[in-house]
Amino acid sequence: MSGTAHAVPMGRHTPRSADGRILEDVVRAAADRCGASHWRLRADGFWFRVLPPQHADRVQGWKLHVSATPLSAPLVLARVAPILIEHRCAFKFARTLEEVFELVSMRASRGSGGKFVTVYPDDDEQLRVLAPLLDEATYELPGPAVLSDRPVRAGSHVFYRYGAFRGVRVLTNDGTYEVRLQGPDGAAVKDNRDAWFNPPPWVPRPFPQDPASAAARVRPQAVLLAGRFEVRAAIRHANRGGVYRALDRESGANVIVKQARAHVGSALAGLDARDVLRHEAAMLERLAPTGLTPHLVSVFEAQDSVFLAEELVAGQSLEQWTLGLLGRAADRGIDAQDARRTALMLVDLVARVHEHGLVLRDLKPGNVMVSEDGAVLRLIDPEYVAVPGTPSVVARTPGYCAPEQRQESDRYAPAPRPSVDLYALGATLCFVATGAHPYLILDEEPRRATQQRLVALLRKMARGNAALHRLLPLICGLMRDEPGERWDLGRARGFLDAWPAGEPLIASGATDLAGECDRVLRDGVDHLCASADFDARPGPWRSSGFGESTDRCSVQHGTAGVLLVLARAAALLGGDRVLETVDRAARALADGVERLPRILPGLLFGSSGTAVALHAAAGVLGDDRLAGRAIDLALRVPVDWPNPDVCHGLAGAGIGQLLMWQATGDPRFEERAMRCARGLIAAADRGAGDGYWPIPRDFDSELAGLAQPGFGHGLAGVAAFLLAAGRHSGDERCLELARGAGRTLVAEAAVDGDGLVLWPNSRGEDPDAVNFMRMHWCSGVSGIGTFLVRLWQATGDERIGALARQAAATVAVNRWQHSPALCHGLAGSGEFLLDLHEADPGGGHLAGAEAVADAMLARTVRREGRLLLADDSLMDVVPDYATGLAGALGFLLRLRFGASRLLTPPLAGAARLPQSAGAVTA
Repeated sequence: MSGTAHAVPMGRHTPRSADGRILEDVVRAAADRCGASHWRLRADGFWFRVLPPQHADRVQGWKLHVSATPLSAPLVLARVAPILIEHRCAFKFARTLEEVFELVSMRASRGSGGKFVTVYPDDDEQLRVLAPLLDEATYELPGPAVLSDRPVRAGSHVFYRYGAFRGVRVLTNDGTYEVRLQGPDGAAVKDNRDAWFNPPPWVPRPFPQDPASAAARVRPQAVLLAGRFEVRAAIRHANRGGVYRALDRESGANVIVKQARAHVGSALAGLDARDVLRHEAAMLERLAPTGLTPHLVSVFEAQDSVFLAEELVAGQSLEQWTLGLLGRAADRGIDAQDARRTALMLVDLVARVHEHGLVLRDLKPGNVMVSEDGAVLRLIDPEYVAVPGTPSVVARTPGYCAPEQRQESDRYAPAPRPSVDLYALGATLCFVATGAHPYLILDEEPRRATQQRLVALLRKMARGNAALHRLLPLICGLMRDEPGERWDLGRARGFLDAWPAGEPLIASGATDLAGECDRVLRDGVDHLCASADFDARPGPWRSSGFGESTDRCSVQHGTAGVLLVLARAAALLGGDRVLETVDRAARALADGVERLPRILPGLLFGSSGTAVALHAAAGVLGDDRLAGRAIDLALRVPVDWPNPDVCHGLAGAGIGQLLMWQATGDPRFEERAMRCARGLIAAADRGAGDGYWPIPRDFDSELAGLAQPGFGHGLAGVAAFLLAAGRHSGDERCLELARGAGRTLVAEAAVDGDGLVLWPNSRGEDPDAVNFMRMHWCSGVSGIGTFLVRLWQATGDERIGALARQAAATVAVNRWQHSPALCHGLAGSGEFLLDLHEADPGGGHLAGAEAVADAMLARTVRREGRLLLADDSLMDVVPDYATGLAGALGFLLRLRFGASRLLTPPLAGAARLPQSAGAVTA
């Protein structure tokens, strides 16, 4: 995971109870004054909608956006609302000041940032009438530029864009819901929400003076800032502005140029991102005598933005440097002497900043550069460095901010005391020793002490890691909850100076893995039952972020995945509450499927896994009618599809059909599975079988063109299905393609001197350049291993067996850098290790699976008295199968009680797993 800074926009935090109705009250008062009390005014999540009587949304058209800052928002709304009501025009606005803060945040989406009011004209003529009126009304009021739109005049805070009003809601080929445009031919067309003006080519411009056509014919020119800095490349783009690599024409040196856009990150205090960047420049000047920071070259303004040009620091970030030293065996840690030397340099860096009367506030591995020879550390991005007690923008990086920083509720608050840097220093040393960010989700009340949980986590991580063993007393001393109890820098330096004498290794002792597993299983299943809301749409369990946009009947983020695991729990654990939840969830899912606009083939993002889950639930419940509904759904799954992969496509459909055939004996499923296989054979004949089955470039998918070796989206998953289909049917072409995939994976495997293996993330990539964290089921080692163990079992080819064991060794020594989740985390690795144990019971792979479970259990969080596992962000608990709690519980159930692997072609003649896990010792 990346140690991303979670900077909070500047401005005094205003509780929702105080400001929640300010903007709504402004509009209600305007409606009363304009005699519009009969209009429909309603809250709608993030937005508040204002609709005239008998209003009917258009499908799409040119719309207007009015930007504002949190400070100007009430006045902007007070001026534009009467105009819009007078012209009987529908509009919406961000419901509270909290939402306005989000829209102008430095971390907001570049495609939606700043859109405070959205206006939905009845037609283009009304748009042309309203645009100048709204522009005049907001002329002197501040607001950020809306990057996806074009201003109605230069410098205006009123913008226009062509997009969906009601739109056409579609379930895409990727299993996500999108609101799309309707093209001239009636087809649904993606509504591109880019961070630049990009209307569909068939739409006439609403304003005759629109220069779009002429601008499109101008060849892009090199960007020259301040007549001096020639931009060569963009390092990153964000709502606050870009960061660029540039050439300083005056000195001939390469520099970094940072941009801060006007009114982004705007606060009630009147400050914004430009002030933050000016502050960073001041800190660079103040710290210049230390040599710790880049040399400040220039600060200048252009086009309402402030720019900062600074020296380009050679080397790599401490994060990249650490991962490079760790290589492929992260759990072993870096060399102890490298750890000591780096720790001394970090202590010195913090001390020198403190000597200048400053506090860092956001020390982390990504903000420290290591010189090319590894002998010098320098501090970059000192935007949060401040004098203690002075008003400053609040910054919180999870895992690195001290407890007292997490308790700050303000966006703009007095800078804390230097003791927060001691905590961050300890967290940074933890990363240096392990490559893992020390994330721990805060418990709900009553909370376990963070320090107590952290020590328990670090003790587990220290097994086999000499550097962490040595640093453990220092890290724990620095990361104490109470600021006054943290080791000071003098004590830290003394500890490191005494290093040659050695510190006693701290024994971690034995872990009662079986007891911990049982507690987490009991609490997790209970949580899934208790959190189900069967009155909710689109499903009884919530997801988060991207998951909320997907088909909520599917396995990946939806009801089917949770149901699948609860059905397994009901079969293994029993319990009336679990059975009742399975019953109600299955019926809700079966009804939800009938409301789907289309049936998609994928195993995780389509309806193949949904049918398998429904059938599993029917078996536990003994419900023949429900089983019939599952069979009907499985028979409606498409078995011809351009995307060949498991998650979204044809191989996933094939696996689903095979599993339904295995469960029912219905020959229709056998025939349909072989239709999927024939489709993949045909794709191989068209050139897709040269080691990969790429997703066609012309397919309407975010994954178009992807060609990976992994299981979820690539070669290993397709080959695993073909192998299973060939073994069931005897079709030699299926078997040969599976063997060919094995030869490709053998050829592309990059094995190091310790016998650890990596594959390229996608075709043509250098496997040695792949980050060691690419271990996952979806695209990495554990998914590839899942296929290899099946191929080894089918062919007896010892080259394949050896490679599968090397894959197992690789995931077994990379546990602490990953979440407990299935798709992108430890549960997927654990499932693979159990597969290999079934195929090779004497190979010691069960111990590896138990060690993976032990790492998962170190990431528990308390919710309503239950111990639950974190999701793949390590920041939340969500029920999801692939990225959350359910899939992790599925692995633990298999580990403890033995069962086949869910949603995966079975191993033939596998040994039954043991009934319980034992103790894990140091």
